[in-house]
Amino acid sequence: MNNLFELDKQLIQLQYEASSREEVTASLAKRLEAGGYIKSSFLPAVLEREKTYPTGLPLATFGVAIPHTDPEHVNHPAISVATLKESVIFHKMGNPDETVEAKIVFVLAITEPSKQLVMLEKLMTFFRKEEIMTKLSHLTSYEEAVELLQQELNQ
Repeated sequence: MNNLFELDKQLIQLQYEASSREEVTASLAKRLEAGGYIKSSFLPAVLEREKTYPTGLPLATFGVAIPHTDPEHVNHPAISVATLKESVIFHKMGNPDETVEAKIVFVLAITEPSKQLVMLEKLMTFFRKEEIMTKLSHLTSYEEAVELLQQELNQ
């Protein structure tokens, strides 16, 4: 299989309790950094980018966020995912004056701009699958989460 990015259970947090978007983003970035996927400049760059280009997206039943930054901060492509016990507030993509209560956060570490577009397209298709997104938001098994995400995103 020709994977677009790495995804394993060390990059996933299920039913995570975060008090802010910065906290969940930092926690996911720490997992990526521990695996050698990103440079130490990644988290500050993501947080700074989020101020100007927010990534919150409202879905049918809850919101998601897809914080990411430029490829220069990434060593190897990967994705880190957190499902949250309680939603955290992100600003809405395309309209920073509005907010989104994100229940799932996907931190993207992409090395090539062309692959970033492919990944975002896959995510948008995935986000429209309300039943599967709801299932992901309730999972407590890391193996099931990896399997579901691989099936949906890494084809």
